[in-house]
Amino acid sequence: GALSRRTSPSSGINAEYGGEAPRELAGVKGVLSGDNVGFVTFVLFPRHTNQANRENTINLIHQFRTYLHYHIKCSKAYLHQRMRSKTSSFLKVLNRAKPEAMTDKDKKFGNRG
Repeated sequence: GALSRRTSPSSGINAEYGGEAPRELAGVKGVLSGDNVGFVTFVLFPRHTNQANRENTINLIHQFRTYLHYHIKCSKAYLHQRMRSKTSSFLKVLNRAKPEAMTDKDKKFGNRG
């Protein structure tokens, strides 16, 4: 499958996303595959693992899952809010299209609204 690569500044960590398992996982038992499975690979260079940057690199990778879940949750909440808004506007249109209820006077004279 095609890999999508997000480029970042030269000092940042590169991340790759793809549907196929990285070569490093070839032959490992229990690795999932299929249409609903994706892999994120972080590309690290010596500048990311030197003594000065090591702690920051570890923290960024460690927090990635939380960062990703937060953004998925926000996107889901936004879509649900938009769906509720659309449903509300559709219900208003439907309510405006309802015929008015007949009064006793209309029933008496045979008016059918």
